[in-house]
Amino acid sequence: MMRTYQTRLANGEELGVQLSSYAALYGKAERTLFCRLTSCEDINCLKKDFIPRFAITARQFNAVRIGVGGKISSIKERRPALIDELKKKIEKAKRIIKSLATKAPGSDKLHQKKRRLAILEQRMTVLKEDQKNDTVRICFGSKKLFRSQFALEDNGYNSHDEWLKDWQAARNNQFFVIGSKDETAGCQGCVATVAEDGSISLRLRLPNGAGQKHTVITGLRFAHGHDAIVAAIGRNLSKDKQAWQAISYRFLKDAKGWRVFVSVTLPEVKRHSECRRQ
Repeated sequence: MMRTYQTRLANGEELGVQLSSYAALYGKAERTLFCRLTSCEDINCLKKDFIPRFAITARQFNAVRIGVGGKISSIKERRPALIDELKKKIEKAKRIIKSLATKAPGSDKLHQKKRRLAILEQRMTVLKEDQKNDTVRICFGSKKLFRSQFALEDNGYNSHDEWLKDWQAARNNQFFVIGSKDETAGCQGCVATVAEDGSISLRLRLPNGAGQKHTVITGLRFAHGHDAIVAAIGRNLSKDKQAWQAISYRFLKDAKGWRVFVSVTLPEVKRHSECRRQ
């Protein structure tokens, strides 16, 4: 049973720069890999190209690959439901238009509903074509934020440069560190240890071009799940390799600073039932 817990990192300037640089590189690699994958390039050839090109480790490339693959799979799985939802909206719009054509044939409302129907039908055409051709479209940074550049004042921007700053931040605000039960502490890219005071420290492996190999984050405490994370770290120190488990990390920057999300697997609890005689 997988569980994910989070905590906020202290807003140190040096750490913030390191994490932001990591996220910017990760985001660029992620977008580039998506484009190359949609061109049906071989993943093994891509890995050999990306490691020296982006100055990352093999595990860091795997994290990017898994992240992109997850987004692609999510879109493909969600698309049939989107088509069904859109079909219902189109049918509803047609019923409203038919009613308005009788009650108010020259009204502005009828005109707006026809425009709305045309937009929905265009979306349906695109979705069905994508479904047929197995095409996946991803707007890194979100479509809503991308479109806001065309109406800056309406979206609270004084200039295009202000929008661009937000756009770049949205596209480069996170990175994923994948774990493995066969690696040190469940993740060689981010090794967790427990301090004497019970807090958790992370030794994060930086990309090869960062100028230093690791950065250390200390004093972490989780309001929820702290004991579960400590227990997972302890199991990975056991001599019993069957007890070892992967621990994965996602670092995310929001308006207040950086947060880390830690994903661990909780051990299965065996339930015993007792039959009591009346």
